[in-house]
Amino acid sequence: MNKLLKFTGAALIGVLLQSGASQANVLLNSGFESGDFTSWTVNTGGDVSYPQVVIAYNQTGEYPTGAFGEPIPAAPNGGNSGAYFVSDTATQSISQSISLTQGQNYQVSFEIYSPNNGRNNPFDATLQSSVDGVLSPLFTAKTLASGWTLYSAIFAASAGPYTFSLNFDGQGIPAADFVLDNASVAAVPEASTWAMMILGFVGVGFLAYRRRETSKKIGFRLA
Repeated sequence: MNKLLKFTGAALIGVLLQSGASQANVLLNSGFESGDFTSWTVNTGGDVSYPQVVIAYNQTGEYPTGAFGEPIPAAPNGGNSGAYFVSDTATQSISQSISLTQGQNYQVSFEIYSPNNGRNNPFDATLQSSVDGVLSPLFTAKTLASGWTLYSAIFAASAGPYTFSLNFDGQGIPAADFVLDNASVAAVPEASTWAMMILGFVGVGFLAYRRRETSKKIGFRLA
């Protein structure tokens, strides 16, 4: 029976990991790999000099193609580019209208980075997400941990309508800045779904175990 448990456990872990990875992200162009803000509604806050842009990683270019000469490392969850918020005084946002199911649990997540050159500026900047009335912490560029930071939270969808937005606020000239990548809003499987999957894989594991043991017995008799 120990062999059965090992077989079933290994199979279950593998499938659960695949299931978690395959949850559908309802956001479009969530990693900004199009090189622009396709599928997003962009509000520049009236700042025509420093609107939010999409920049490539590990580049030393100047704004708007880079982060003022500072190469930004790629985000841990992959991708070649990210959204760059750099306005000194404007309140800016990017947003999407999304379709959710009322009562369903969803996981919202994204990765953010505070460039070093922005940290050295006199004024700070803030960034906060909003989805279905749920707000992330108010991130401040100067106090954000060095390197990429992952934000993740789970919420239950209300009656809608639903909008996911990322909201930036520059607080003086010159202000700090943010790079953001891999935004996601994805359904979380219900507990009953996990239970059915576990029972199903225990059954599959038992059948495979019985089949293997039967084969061994037949082979022994033939020998």
